[in-house]
Amino acid sequence: MCKINYLCLIVFVLAFSEGCVQKTVFNEEELRWLNVYNAGDTLIFQSSNHDLDTSIIVKKSIYYPEYMPIEVHGRYLPQHGEVWYKNKNFKYHPDGGQLISMIKREPKKATVIDIDYLYNGVIVPDLSTGFKKYRQGKVYALDCFNERAKNDVPKMIYWQEDSGVVKYITHSNVEWNLIALIRAHIILKDSSHINNGN
Repeated sequence: MCKINYLCLIVFVLAFSEGCVQKTVFNEEELRWLNVYNAGDTLIFQSSNHDLDTSIIVKKSIYYPEYMPIEVHGRYLPQHGEVWYKNKNFKYHPDGGQLISMIKREPKKATVIDIDYLYNGVIVPDLSTGFKKYRQGKVYALDCFNERAKNDVPKMIYWQEDSGVVKYITHSNVEWNLIALIRAHIILKDSSHINNGN
């Protein structure tokens, strides 16, 4: 009988705590970082050696994980945002990788963002203030140099607020510029309109 009462108490506490949980919500400023891309967008880059490379956005999702009281989630259920893409250079992840990953754990605390392109990127622990050091006019110059990185991995990623990745420079100093951003089969940008920080 005591075990039954104990189990009922646990079920009641879990059900009650789930009802009290508050969901965090990305604000407009935070959503801008995710909304720069949608599934089906295509990014075409050309290198300083005149090679071409294409990335395709395959998925964008903004969601809440399953609530796990006490041990994982406290009073707040964090909102997550992700943008996934595919590229022929994914040797270890043929199904694609995350270009953007964002999490807002609590309403009044920092939102964390991770921008990762072709196996390298930056994690900014506070979206509201952390990107200021990277800003160069309308472009963010994200320094992701790693002395152990392979030559074809980016050491610099240039991000523009309305176009996302507009340029990257590999560890072997090959520069890749965005020459077209295609959305829903309509070319919205070409090399004559993109401000890539040059």
